[in-house]
Amino acid sequence: MANSDNSSTPTQTENPPPTRSLKNRVLHAGSWTLVGYSVSQVLRLGSNLIMTRLLIPEMFGVMAIANIILFGLALFSDFGLGQSIIQSRRGEDPDFLNTAWVVQILRGAVLWLLAMLIALALYLAGVFHLLPAGSAYANAILPVVILALSFSALFSGFESNKLALARRKMELGRVTQIELASQIVALIFMLGWALVSKTIWVLVAGALVAALVRVILSHTLLSGPKNKLTWDRDCFREIIGYGKWVFFSSILGFLVASGDRLMLGGLVDAKTLGLYSIAFMMISSIQQVAAKLIDNISFPLLSEIIRDKPEQLLNKYYKLRVPIDLVLLFLTGFLFFSGRVLITSLYDVRYASAGPMLEILSLALFETRFGVTGQYYMARGTPKLLIPLIGSRLVPLYIVLPIVFNYYGFDGALWVIATNSFISLPLTYYFKKINGILDIKRELMVLPALPAGALIGKGLAYLLS
Repeated sequence: MANSDNSSTPTQTENPPPTRSLKNRVLHAGSWTLVGYSVSQVLRLGSNLIMTRLLIPEMFGVMAIANIILFGLALFSDFGLGQSIIQSRRGEDPDFLNTAWVVQILRGAVLWLLAMLIALALYLAGVFHLLPAGSAYANAILPVVILALSFSALFSGFESNKLALARRKMELGRVTQIELASQIVALIFMLGWALVSKTIWVLVAGALVAALVRVILSHTLLSGPKNKLTWDRDCFREIIGYGKWVFFSSILGFLVASGDRLMLGGLVDAKTLGLYSIAFMMISSIQQVAAKLIDNISFPLLSEIIRDKPEQLLNKYYKLRVPIDLVLLFLTGFLFFSGRVLITSLYDVRYASAGPMLEILSLALFETRFGVTGQYYMARGTPKLLIPLIGSRLVPLYIVLPIVFNYYGFDGALWVIATNSFISLPLTYYFKKINGILDIKRELMVLPALPAGALIGKGLAYLLS
């Protein structure tokens, strides 16, 4: 019996695949994220370029408002389910995963119902002439678009949380493939529809198809335990205990991230908002690539470092920050001087006014690079620190912006939008200092990337003008 036991032991330890080192997992995750999301944004830009030639600007203004409302509902009910799975020590426990999945399904159903109520409210407000005349909110088709898009929230509730589990392990190959596949299928569907009918329903159908494809692939292409309808009270308490601060910061995050379009929707017409959405789309594409890298790498990496190797935290933090800082600072300077020529080169004459908007909005990229800091607070289990950082930006958007618009028009409002994030910088550095993640030398060494980008952007504008 002893010999039998000894002979069986090696076979048990030799079969499991070798675990990748932390460095290899970071490089692998970073490569997939950068390549995958860059391709995703190229597809998004390509789709946008095609659709702007087939559809009129007003349609993009209506879609901008409808998407903001759905996005807002999602963030107003965000309990950080994915972040809980990545951050928690129980993140790979089937009971924890399945409880989170049930919460996610219930959340999707609630979002669907709330969106339908908002659509009904907007319809009635339009019937009784309670909306600003000529504004994007008063567009007659907006309630119907919101009603149709609400089904995407219902679909997304059934996504497998194998996606979050893969992010926890920084195994992002299949996750990236799912995101690209859903986007490509939706693009093909939209192009086919646009050949038959050039209406706003092309954009709506594309959003619904993308959500449905993502749900199906999340269950079929990823490894891991199958989701089941399970309820564990202790798991639920942990999810809510962590998620309550995510909930509050998400609400504030939505009010800040979407405040520009929420306010402009009541101040300008759908055409102007559509042009603004083109410039915003280009800036947000860059921000989303950065955010995807930060979310997929920084959060799981910093969570693991805090759990296992806290002495390496400062060094790892700046290793993540420096390359992101260099790229975003360079692009801030580059786009500030080349936005007009880029828009005129990519879009037809109807969209030329988006060029100056792009140049002003590029200033927002200066602050985007501090996203790694936010992920540090999430990984540390102190997302409550994000609340004052985000909340400090509400006053410029919701009080200063309409005042400036009244006196200086749309251009003045653009400057408020582009620079509102600067107000939180003193608090950002203060929190970094008291949390031991501030190195002034490393903060200063990246700043030359800003004038370098400005110089190249100015040169490009001169060559193409």
